Amino acid sequence: MILRDKIELKDLINTGNRYFPDMIKFCIDMKRRVVCIDEEMHNDMEHVLFDDGSEYADIYGGNIMTDCDPPEVVWEAHPNIERNISHGGHGRLLTDERTIDELSEILFEWVK
Repeated sequence: MILRDKIELKDLINTGNRYFPDMIKFCIDMKRRVVCIDEEMHNDMEHVLFDDGSEYADIYGGNIMTDCDPPEVVWEAHPNIERNISHGGHGRLLTDERTIDELSEILFEWVK
């Protein structure tokens, strides 16, 4: 589901983690500043974003880990692999701080 309205983190935790009790997966279209949540896999959210007009190169993914206090964002997801390589990293975990900062800003525009 693409977020069309801002949502409180506590409400998201209560309603947005149907698939995993300890995390909420999400994908972000960095260019369009759009957030997709509430699908089982990051790949599923990529397709939701594609259907909404997103381009492959603009999508990043992560997880909000709800089993810690406060909840923590982990920028690790399959959609990140190619983009991560273009920033000099490797694998699913984002390491470029500028990218992480911008993605965090987008995420927290939608999730308060």
